[in-house]
Amino acid sequence: MKKNYYGNIEDIVQNIKIVTSKGTYTKLSEWPRISNGPDLNHLVLGSEGNFGVITESVVRIRKIPEVKRYGSIIFPDFEVGIKFMDEMARGRLWPASIRLVDNIQF
Repeated sequence: MKKNYYGNIEDIVQNIKIVTSKGTYTKLSEWPRISNGPDLNHLVLGSEGNFGVITESVVRIRKIPEVKRYGSIIFPDFEVGIKFMDEMARGRLWPASIRLVDNIQF
């Protein structure tokens, strides 16, 4: 939910060990980068155990922020909210999580 700051799960997980019916698969390093086809980690992380069970993992962690701030903004209409989101995307300050929802979704 806070991928703007922390990244996607495939970015956070650095090393994994997977037990399958055929043996084990171990990713020992994030290097070299996979450039010739799908990264098996992406398949495994989204497979919900269909390809194997993750038995070990090393994940990248970050320090807990000193300050947490939460807020909401109500826009007069959805189009104004879209313009705000576009400006946020082009800016240099990104919140850890930001969402635009309409009244039906809310």
